[in-house]
Amino acid sequence: MIEIALAFQDKDGQYAEHAGVVLASIFHHTSSQIHVHILHDASLTENNKRKFNKLIAKHNHTISYYSITLPEDMLQVLANINSIDVWTQACMYRLLLPSITPAEKIIYLDCDVLVTMDINELWQVELNDKYLGAIWDQGIMEVAPIVSAKGLNPETYFNSGVILFGLNNIRQNTNWYQEMLNFLRTFPDVTMPDQDVLNAVFGANYLPLDIRFNSFNMAIVDHDYNNKIVHFAGDEKCWNKDSSGLALYRKFLDLTPWRAFKAKLKRRKRKVSYVKRRFPRKSNRRIIYKRKIKIIRTRISPLSLFQLKLIRTVRRRKGTVINTRIQYQRRIKR
Repeated sequence: MIEIALAFQDKDGQYAEHAGVVLASIFHHTSSQIHVHILHDASLTENNKRKFNKLIAKHNHTISYYSITLPEDMLQVLANINSIDVWTQACMYRLLLPSITPAEKIIYLDCDVLVTMDINELWQVELNDKYLGAIWDQGIMEVAPIVSAKGLNPETYFNSGVILFGLNNIRQNTNWYQEMLNFLRTFPDVTMPDQDVLNAVFGANYLPLDIRFNSFNMAIVDHDYNNKIVHFAGDEKCWNKDSSGLALYRKFLDLTPWRAFKAKLKRRKRKVSYVKRRFPRKSNRRIIYKRKIKIIRTRISPLSLFQLKLIRTVRRRKGTVINTRIQYQRRIKR
C-alpha cells in the first residue's frame, strides 16, 4: 500500500480544497491502493473532513487524520524565527512524520503540486539506508549565498515539496529531532525553515531523484505537464486565474466534492436572475424576471395606500403572472 502525506492549515477555508485536488490528481493516475495521512490543525472543518472521506471512499482508499500541536520546545525555537510567519507553522508538520505515523516510509507532497503520473513509480524507489529521496531545488541558485551561509551546499540542496521519507531509517538516528532544533537555534534567520532543516539534518545521506518527480512549473519547457509531478513553487499557484496550470487544476477539481458544491451554487444562481430597469428613472414601473416568471409591479404612493383600499387580483395568462392595482374603493366615513 502506498502511503501519502499532506499537511496544511486551513484558516481561509481554501487549502482543504487544494489538498483534495492533489489527491484527485493522484487517484486519477494511480491504480494501486493508497492510504492518505492528513496532518492538520483545528482549522480543518468537519465539513471538509466529510469531503475528504467522500473522495477517499469513491476510490476505495483509506485515510487517517492527525490533529497537530507542535511540541513546546519547537514552539519556543520558532518564536525566534521571523520567516515562520511567511510559511505558517504547518510547514513544520512534515518534520514530525517519523514520530506521528507508524508507516515505514511515506511520500510527502505539498498542496501546490499536481500529479500527472502513476505515483507508484516514486513509491517503488529503493532508498536502502538513505534517510529520504528528494529532488534538487531548481530555484536555489537565486539565493545560493543565503543557504551557503547556513553551511548548506546549493549544488545538492533539495526541495521539500516532494519527499520520499525513509521513516525507519530516520528513526534509527535517535537524535534526529534534537538535531533539527539545534539547527534552528543556531540559525534563527533561516528563510525556508522546514527545507533548511531537512537539508541540514538529512542532506548528507539522501538519494537524489529524477527531476520528473518534482518539476518546477517555471522550469518546464512549453508547460508540458505530462507524466510528472508539477510543483507550482513560488508566487504562481495552479489555482490562480492567470496561472498556466489553471486548466489542469480545474480538471482535477471537477473530480472532487468541492467542485460539486460550487456547481450546485452556480445552478442556484442561474435560476434567479434580475434585469435592470427598462424604463426611465422617473417611471413608477419596473420589470423583474424571477425564476423565468414575468412579474409586473406598479408602485403605490404612501398617500394612496392610506386613502384607498387595495383589492389585489392575480391573472394568469400563458404562464405569466401579472400583479397590478385593479380596483380601489375609497373609504367613506359615515
